[in-house]
Amino acid sequence: MPALRAVSGETNDGGTSPDSNNISTNSSPTHEPELNQAFAEAEAAIDTHSQHSQPSVEVAGEQTSAEEAVSEAMIQAKNELEEALEQTRKEAAQLKDRWMRAAADLENLRRRAAKEREDVQKFGTERLLKNFLPVMDDLDRAVQVLDGHTEAETSATTKQLLGGVQMVQKKFLATLEKHGVTSFDAKGTPFNPERHEAVQQIHSEHEVGAVASELQRGFLIHDRLLRPALVVVSLGPEGSETVREGSE
Repeated sequence: MPALRAVSGETNDGGTSPDSNNISTNSSPTHEPELNQAFAEAEAAIDTHSQHSQPSVEVAGEQTSAEEAVSEAMIQAKNELEEALEQTRKEAAQLKDRWMRAAADLENLRRRAAKEREDVQKFGTERLLKNFLPVMDDLDRAVQVLDGHTEAETSATTKQLLGGVQMVQKKFLATLEKHGVTSFDAKGTPFNPERHEAVQQIHSEHEVGAVASELQRGFLIHDRLLRPALVVVSLGPEGSETVREGSE
């Protein structure tokens, strides 16, 4: 910037103008260096401000871009977390369903195992007990033979023998009952193919389809059939034409 110079009050003839004493204070030679320095500092300040104004805008732009990038990254991370959470919930539901099914299968297995143990306890000796039944049949026949005689034909020895056989028979039945084996009466009851095995049909005083006589008693083991009874089925009284179909 050009330096300011003092305005002279000289006249054409080289004299001094009467107004020469009214010279501006700015024209004093002693202040010119200070003014020049002030203007120089002002120009430097303006240049410095100009130089720093553009980088500030760029920094602000970079800061805005960084904030947007951070926001986008946070949104993306949130979406990924939500997807992972939803997938985890689905897997948890599947695992819970599988666990419930496995628990149900285990409970069913426990019940079947308990039922099998109970059946083993109840029916584990079924074959052995069934092999004892012919002994009972022989005792029944012995009682029938000994008890079939008249009073006159029955001797004292026979009566004692009959009493002894009947005592053994009762004891044997009691032993079978301890193991859950019981006999059932069939005579006079309606024929039941689930419990009776018919071997013959005859006319009798029983109604048609009823069991006229029992040839071999039947047995149950814990309410389950151990052996069917061998029976004779009635055709009704003599002269009756009604025959029970399918009784054979």
